[in-house]
Amino acid sequence: QAHDARFTGMQSAVGGSLHRSVVRLRRGDLANSAAACLVTPANDALVGNLNPLYWRFISRVSVDAAVRKLGGEELEAACEAIAPVSVTHGIRRDITRWTTGCKEGPSAVVRCPAGSALCTPAFGRLQADHVVHAVAPDSEFGYEGLYTGNARDVAASGVQHHSTAASVERRHSSWQQFSPPDDLLFSAYRSAFSEAARVGASTVACPALGSGVKGWRHSISAALALEAFAQHATHSGGARISSIDFVIGGFAPIADKAWSSWTRVARELLGAPPGLESAQAY
Repeated sequence: QAHDARFTGMQSAVGGSLHRSVVRLRRGDLANSAAACLVTPANDALVGNLNPLYWRFISRVSVDAAVRKLGGEELEAACEAIAPVSVTHGIRRDITRWTTGCKEGPSAVVRCPAGSALCTPAFGRLQADHVVHAVAPDSEFGYEGLYTGNARDVAASGVQHHSTAASVERRHSSWQQFSPPDDLLFSAYRSAFSEAARVGASTVACPALGSGVKGWRHSISAALALEAFAQHATHSGGARISSIDFVIGGFAPIADKAWSSWTRVARELLGAPPGLESAQAY
């Protein structure tokens, strides 16, 4: 679509500099984007939508499914060729609630744990050289303060997870068990950018990770994405992404709210010029 916004060389308000990298917010279809590397929001088994009984997919369009459709059987085969980790105890799954039916069969294995990313070549009709499969954690619908998965996570995986959200000043320590795993979403973005740089991609197209069936609020995903890229640009050394498009897709009205959230966060964190859209964050 015609809506986009470009920011370059600006100082991040939360810890990094873009170092002459171009950041563009663009409304459109990630799967049909042209870039050296596409970031796709994957699940930890790297099996796409092989969860037909998982109710969150009902009547929803998955970005990863669109990427895989254009990548074809070769992209599916490249993901299947990645060996699952041998021990899953101690690894937090990307979905921690209603796992019966969605972490069985092909989805039972872990190839790419939540908060990490892996790269494969791009295939088929994808206009890219590589695809980075980034795994966001579940937010339990983005209910800030109502996250109830932590106790189940520990019981299921043996991982004692600590979220940075729990250390906010004046919050009681009991807040820990209700804090969405924002550090893992941040890590998913950082890992995706590191993988893209590792394969030499100078241009990247990236979606709003976690904002679909994982349930993260768009404003949270946007803030973590922009900060992660600012830190990557600051500390990446010679392997640098020169241009990144954050592609905001979907159907109205959710897509409109997502776009408003991303542009508002960009103004606040990057000092981006006003005049894009003004709306309450979603």
